[in-house]
Amino acid sequence: MVGKVPERVQIPLGPPFLIMNAAKDQLIFDDGCGFCNRGVRLLLRLDWFKTITPVPLSAADDLLARNSIPLEAMMNAMHLVTRDGRVFAGVEAVRMFGTRIPLLFPLAFAMRLGFVMRLTKWVYKKISGNRYAISRRLKCEGESCSLNRDN
Repeated sequence: MVGKVPERVQIPLGPPFLIMNAAKDQLIFDDGCGFCNRGVRLLLRLDWFKTITPVPLSAADDLLARNSIPLEAMMNAMHLVTRDGRVFAGVEAVRMFGTRIPLLFPLAFAMRLGFVMRLTKWVYKKISGNRYAISRRLKCEGESCSLNRDN
């Protein structure tokens, strides 16, 4: 029986391509934050291959429970649940989805360097801790953010 493959054995036709997979990563974000909403809209415009599905925190109870993500952790950082079930938070989530979005490849690659990762963690922590103040300052409501120059 040389050369014949049993019917139940599948032969891969080439390397798996993430962009060809119908499953998507799920990005859980704070939809109560205008600045966060604006960031997710920008991310979706950059996501040419539609690899990410945004999930607002207000509709993510089941996803949080399935992946054991505490609400407190979610309030500190966005979370990315990959199609294979891995969970990344904050800067690690940025690095992970950066590998799937061509315009973010350079950032994701640079984040492999220790000093860049430390810097981005520090910046992310400052931004996420002040996101509501940033939203108010930028007057982020609905679809737009405009700089508040009244002060």
